Amino acid sequence: MAEIIFPIWLAAMAGDMALPFFLKPFYRGYSHKRHVLSLLGCRQSPVKWIYNLWCILSGLAFCAAGYCIFAEYQSGISVAIWVLLALYGFGCETLSGIFPVEESPSAVTLSCKIHGVSSAVGCSVFVFVPLLLGIEQFRTGRMVYGAASILCFTCAMLFMTFFVMSEKERFRNTAFGLTGLWQRLLLFACYLPLALFGFILYA
Repeated sequence: MAEIIFPIWLAAMAGDMALPFFLKPFYRGYSHKRHVLSLLGCRQSPVKWIYNLWCILSGLAFCAAGYCIFAEYQSGISVAIWVLLALYGFGCETLSGIFPVEESPSAVTLSCKIHGVSSAVGCSVFVFVPLLLGIEQFRTGRMVYGAASILCFTCAMLFMTFFVMSEKERFRNTAFGLTGLWQRLLLFACYLPLALFGFILYA
């Protein structure tokens, strides 16, 4: 089962990182550095159907993906990782695709509120997945991969801090105001140890 789920999960992670670059030319004014990924799925986006459908499907892949880690370690920590991955997949991707934001950040709708809460919760728990994965790898003697996962966790926490700072008005016109850049680096730091885990086991 894990051998089937992992390639789908890997494709979902690769697609999450690559798809925005393919969609950007069709959304005039969109900036990878300054705009969050969710804006590609906003109600005013010309590519909203493609992006939101992808988020829903990718989120479902993440909900199932934790089984790959559980099948390898079968421990309490691996169960926790599965739960965190499911919360991220369902909250930060699937619900975000079902409830898109508005193009204007000042717009407040029920869809925006659900999107905001689910994304915040999903992203906040997801950042701890590399830490738990690193602990499991240390426990099973994969010291190099464990160290890499812990390093990714440290970077993810740093990027999360910058991401939160970027939404403050006083940082808008500084390097810390590059919201889109910090969000993408945050996701990359969380996805990398998961991809390495898969290659260790299934390559």
